[in-house]
Amino acid sequence: METTPSRPIAAPGFPWKLFWVLVVACLLGFAAALPFVYALYRELIARGPLPMPMPVLVTVQLMQSTIVFGGIVALGILLARKVGIEAPILQGWLDRTGARKRAGWFSIPLLWGIAVGALIFLLYFLVFLPRIPEWPLQAEAALPIWKRFLVCFYGAINIEVLMRFFVLAFCLWLLRKVARDRSPRSGPGIFWTANIIVALIYGLSHLPVAKNLMPLTPTVWIAVLVPMGISSLVFGHLAWKRGIEAAMIAHFSSDFIAHVLGPMILR
Repeated sequence: METTPSRPIAAPGFPWKLFWVLVVACLLGFAAALPFVYALYRELIARGPLPMPMPVLVTVQLMQSTIVFGGIVALGILLARKVGIEAPILQGWLDRTGARKRAGWFSIPLLWGIAVGALIFLLYFLVFLPRIPEWPLQAEAALPIWKRFLVCFYGAINIEVLMRFFVLAFCLWLLRKVARDRSPRSGPGIFWTANIIVALIYGLSHLPVAKNLMPLTPTVWIAVLVPMGISSLVFGHLAWKRGIEAAMIAHFSSDFIAHVLGPMILR
């Protein structure tokens, strides 16, 4: 598979329109995840008293999210442009050129996302759930479908901005510095090294949540790291080859299969 971007790196000048669109999108994505999170982890939240009333807590979390993702988006834009990760669809729309769409810009990442989502759900349903009865798949299936649908936006927007537009871009930039690579575009070796590192980080980042729900046995480690690592590798390649929007489309369709359609089987 091709692992070098086929687009020129963006022209100089900070794209403020893209910055604000992504910051607002991240804020909305964070807000969309709250009903799912508070419903799924209701028992965990109820274990101790809240530091402040719920409406105030939600407001503070939204403010913190805006600040944090504002910094992530700003740094991500600067780093991503240096290593060739772009936002061609958004930038074309904001520039009103409409000239940066590629063939299959929607269908290809959609199909990849469906494939990844189906694989992840089948792994959990057929392999991991019988061995990890504490896995919250049944609890998720019991949630209203609108909550499961809204949380898909958080993964597609916030996680992709964080992991692909920032972390992957940073790893690529750092590896290029270490390798003293001054070529216009990084080679496959540097890209896949960075992509594997990010996949490992992405998988490990899910372990604290799993630890709050169940003991971290070797089976749980595998259940977290393998599916998350596979999805991260796919989304990273799409972001590198086709732009951050492709990774967002794939992540959303993957989560839609895993969180919305898949759990219907358990109901």
